[in-house]
Amino acid sequence: MLPFTLLLPNLGPMETRENPGATLMDESSTPVSDLLLHPIRWRIVQRVLGRELTTTDLKRDLPDVPSTSLYRHVAVLIDAGFLTVVRERKVRGTTERTLSLDQTKVGRIDEREARAMTPEQHRQAFLMMLTGLAADFDRAVERGDLETRLPQLGYSQLAVYVDAADLDVIREGINAVLEPHLQEAPGKDRVVLSLVALPDV
Repeated sequence: MLPFTLLLPNLGPMETRENPGATLMDESSTPVSDLLLHPIRWRIVQRVLGRELTTTDLKRDLPDVPSTSLYRHVAVLIDAGFLTVVRERKVRGTTERTLSLDQTKVGRIDEREARAMTPEQHRQAFLMMLTGLAADFDRAVERGDLETRLPQLGYSQLAVYVDAADLDVIREGINAVLEPHLQEAPGKDRVVLSLVALPDV
């Protein structure tokens, strides 16, 4: 499954479809949300998404994060299986790691876990996404070459009228279109797509 997954709003502990007597709050494994609802780990994931980066690259891209904190949070993501060490090399007496991201794990929280999250966790996750998106947009504008990169930029909003089955079809269609383009390739530019589905209020 690709990163785009439609979530249901959380209304508190709910019974699972597989076991009507058990609630999703009883899950013993570490939720994805517990690992990613941290601003530094979230930023690390966003930087590595769809490509390979070294720890030196991360230090360059996240200059406001102290090295000790950066390495600690990288280690947490490696231990959890979200980041993979692709290769290592010695650089001036230290070991530099090249990291990649398991996109089947990171960037998506499925319905089961979404139901186990509190409303405040949903709010925090959404605000983290919006904050990161705004910061990325600012950096893109400040580069000074926005006019030449306009074909890669777009933002819009529309309303659709759908039921649950329609949403499944939309999700599967988007996944099918995006899947061939998720890996870094020579001659290809990195463009970040941010997808939001919000019930009418």
